[in-house]
Amino acid sequence: MTAHRDDPPAREGETTSWEAEWAAHKAVNAAERRKRGPILRCMARGFRLRCPRCGEGKVLRRFLEPNPACDCCGEDYSAIRTDDFAPWLGILVIGHVLVPLAILVETLFQPSLTAHLIIWTLVGLEMVLLFLPRAKGMALGLMWSLNLRGDEHQH
Repeated sequence: MTAHRDDPPAREGETTSWEAEWAAHKAVNAAERRKRGPILRCMARGFRLRCPRCGEGKVLRRFLEPNPACDCCGEDYSAIRTDDFAPWLGILVIGHVLVPLAILVETLFQPSLTAHLIIWTLVGLEMVLLFLPRAKGMALGLMWSLNLRGDEHQH
C-alpha cells in the first residue's frame, strides 16, 4: 500500500483518505455503470452517431462537435471531454488498415510512386473523414457508459 503525498503516514491496517475516497468512487461508479447498460452497446450506438443512452438522438452537432444533450432523452453530454481519444483511435485503426492495403497494392500491381501518392492520399483522407466522427461518437459512448468526464485524476 502506497501513501498519497498529502496523507500522513498510515499505521498498519489503517486506510488513508485517498483510499477511502477511491473506495467510495468505485462503489458509486459500479452502481451507475449497472444503470447505464453494456459498454459495447453504448460504444456501438456512439459509432452509429446516436445517443448511447436511448440510441435515438444525434450525438454530434457538427463534424466533431458533440451535442450538449440528447434531443430525444435529454441525457447531458456537456461534461464529457473526449479530447484526443478519437484522433488517437483514428490513427490506430486507419494506420492498421491503410498500410497493409498499400503493401498489397504495391505487391500485386507495382504502381508508380506518383500513383501511390495520389491513391493513398485520397483513400486516407476519405477514411479520416468517414471514421473520425464515428470514433468521436464511440469514445463519447464509452466514456458515458463508464461514467467518465475526461478530467479524472489518477489515484
